Amino acid sequence: MRMKKEMSLFYMKNPMKFLPTLLIAILFSACETGTKAESQPQDEIAAIANPSEIDSVKRLIESSFEGIWSELDTSRIKTFHTEDFILLEAGMVWNNDSIANYLLDEQKRMLEGKYQRLNRFKYVKAVQSPGNIWVAYQNYGTWVQGSDTLGTAQWLESAIAVKENGQWKLQQLHSTPIQR
Repeated sequence: MRMKKEMSLFYMKNPMKFLPTLLIAILFSACETGTKAESQPQDEIAAIANPSEIDSVKRLIESSFEGIWSELDTSRIKTFHTEDFILLEAGMVWNNDSIANYLLDEQKRMLEGKYQRLNRFKYVKAVQSPGNIWVAYQNYGTWVQGSDTLGTAQWLESAIAVKENGQWKLQQLHSTPIQR
């Protein structure tokens, strides 16, 4: 108790020494208020989350990888992607046209090598906002020829899906290759 009284007297005699302590207290108080205010939109987002819509987007992701990246079907791009779709992968920016050109080249290699790509997904997080759904997931690709595994790859990815004419479509994918 005597220590507290001595400290109070110290600050009263030296008010400038009290100023930094007061500023730190105000800063912490402001940070706490900011945190509470930021959590409100998150609560609003949670309130509009619709599990069946999120499941629809997960199926969209899986179907797009099957149709586009496994079957190499260029006609499926318009089914699964918006017109302004972009893929950001390992420092490169892809659009629907560059993807279609890649698929045409890959079709030749696939026919020559007689291999196929298998996909598997592990979902990390999904958030629904007004007008879109964002999904983070791990993507596992395996290339096989008959019963032989030719290679595997893994990516950490996120997707943004938007509704066009009542249908979910992918507007953006971001893909980071995971080195093993």
